[in-house]
Amino acid sequence: MSIANQTVTAHGPLTILAELDSRKTELEMLCDALTSCPAGLTVTAPRPVLSSPQHGFVTTTIWLSSWLDEAWRTSIKYLLAQARRVNIDPVEAEQFKHVLGRLRTFFAHNLDPATTRDRETRDTCYDWFRDACGSRVPGDGQWEQCLEVLLGSALRYLMMAIEIARAIEQHPDSKSLSNLWKDRLSRTDVVVDYLGSLQRAAGDLGCDGLNLHQVRDRYSKRWAEALSLVPATADIEEVTTRHIEQTLIAETGRLLPITAADAMERLVLQPGESVEVALRLAQVLYSLHPALDRRSLLDTLAIKWEQLQGQ
Repeated sequence: MSIANQTVTAHGPLTILAELDSRKTELEMLCDALTSCPAGLTVTAPRPVLSSPQHGFVTTTIWLSSWLDEAWRTSIKYLLAQARRVNIDPVEAEQFKHVLGRLRTFFAHNLDPATTRDRETRDTCYDWFRDACGSRVPGDGQWEQCLEVLLGSALRYLMMAIEIARAIEQHPDSKSLSNLWKDRLSRTDVVVDYLGSLQRAAGDLGCDGLNLHQVRDRYSKRWAEALSLVPATADIEEVTTRHIEQTLIAETGRLLPITAADAMERLVLQPGESVEVALRLAQVLYSLHPALDRRSLLDTLAIKWEQLQGQ
């Protein structure tokens, strides 16, 4: 049976929404007890508005995605990854996560049916609607049923995460598993103050005029992914600072008047790492001498490149 066709004990969107709030508090407390960390960030999307079933479905989709797939992404991802270790089958939860992402894309973006991915997104949503209410395109009287199924699926998804967390608590290797959960959180902006690190780095580098909130929002997921690969013995704060400083340098770098092809032709280079190094050198030279035009920058680059090759 698909996750969309299952039922939950609570009935009615408002009742299920209240149960979601209760379960949210439960998982927050479990995470705090096992890791001494928050389960995730504050959800930025507004709570669903259920006065109209169709509008309620759309706002619920965006809210659930903002919560489960963004703000609490690290905790949920970690727990589902441990499911089989504690003898819990995560398949239906993984299906719901996929469908939730496709539904959010369906409502939040303009899809081009001519592209393969957008076509697949539409078809996934159409199939889900059919399973939820009997029609691939819900009518006025079917949106409330879709909404109840969506909320019910989210509730089961969250209950599975709680079940895994409780299994971790009772596991013979509970301390190690809890520490691993904490380690995952400690590499994200759930624990790391990315904005504070950005402000310090911007001050050190003299970066003025950047909207640091926007920089954080654009890069936080990328930083978290990079930090997830760092050994547990590493100084997370130092590594975070390095990533953030590199980001700020890239954000404030001026557009070069030359291309990789220009550098290869002038320096007689083959495509590869040397071309990247040459462009990095050109970026430094251009930062020091912003008045250089294309020809002058290539001339200067050729001189400095030859000097460095001779060292």
